[in-house]
Amino acid sequence: MTTATLPPRVRFPGLDSAAFEHPGDRTALEALRKTPGLDRLFRWLSDAGAERLLRLQFTADAIRVSPRQCRRLYNDLREACAILDVREPELYLSQHPFPNAFAFGMQRHTLVLTTSLVDLLSDSERLQIIGRELGHIKAEHMLYRTMARALADLLQEATQVFTIPAALMSQGILLALSAWFRKSELTADRAGLLVAQDAEVCVSTLLKLVGGSQKLMDDLNPAEFARQAELYEDMDDDLLSLYYKIGMILHQTQPFPAVRAREIVDWSHTEQYARLLRGDYPHRSAADGQRYCSSCSLLITNITYQFCPDCGEPLPPVTPEYTP
Repeated sequence: MTTATLPPRVRFPGLDSAAFEHPGDRTALEALRKTPGLDRLFRWLSDAGAERLLRLQFTADAIRVSPRQCRRLYNDLREACAILDVREPELYLSQHPFPNAFAFGMQRHTLVLTTSLVDLLSDSERLQIIGRELGHIKAEHMLYRTMARALADLLQEATQVFTIPAALMSQGILLALSAWFRKSELTADRAGLLVAQDAEVCVSTLLKLVGGSQKLMDDLNPAEFARQAELYEDMDDDLLSLYYKIGMILHQTQPFPAVRAREIVDWSHTEQYARLLRGDYPHRSAADGQRYCSSCSLLITNITYQFCPDCGEPLPPVTPEYTP
């Protein structure tokens, strides 16, 4: 019996993140940037070395993946970077019983996978999860994601000593951060689909993160899991359930997995996704839409941004303007 060889995955040279950015991500990020004093707080946290502390932690207490260390993981990283046209970040494997993957860092981008996550996923699912974390880097989320993690911890610890006005302001910042975090995950999910190029792989990854069990792998049904989003939305007719929903998501940084699964399946059926696979997408180009921040000299590759993702300063407009 012979096994059919799968066709090579499509690559997206010069891909601009505007090609897959979720519209809710952009809207929530612009609202977040208007939060009074937020950019100043982020700069203070950056100067305090929040990113350096995280890097020291993983350098000392995790495995740094390379061509000579965990080569299979490194090959996954290299393939995902080639598909999305992203410069390779550092990748660490961390011993932890909770399946998780995340990205951080502004000066040097870093991905972290936990051992329990790697043990849970298939080869295709592992590639997809690396792709979705690279999506955060591609979409230039890293300033806000890195600083938001540190800021959320700081505000939660300091809430008890705040005055009432300061406490209300801190809660407002946390709510804005949580709202954007949820939307940014939808953009990252799309990047994961561009890498896996199979919506069922994306859904099965989410399914395993929610309730994956080594003993029940053969009984998990990704299509049935995606349909759970419809049951969840049907509960909006009940005012009490709607009240509970608002309370549940208020401080959540992740959209509900069933909703994410349905979102990614729906996007996989759109003409926008089909055009991407055909190579019809907005490209980064030195002659079209390239901008540099006048304050910190960062090259801006996301043509939808109005503010520098590194220092928060306003950016010059893009000419010609692209509307996805």
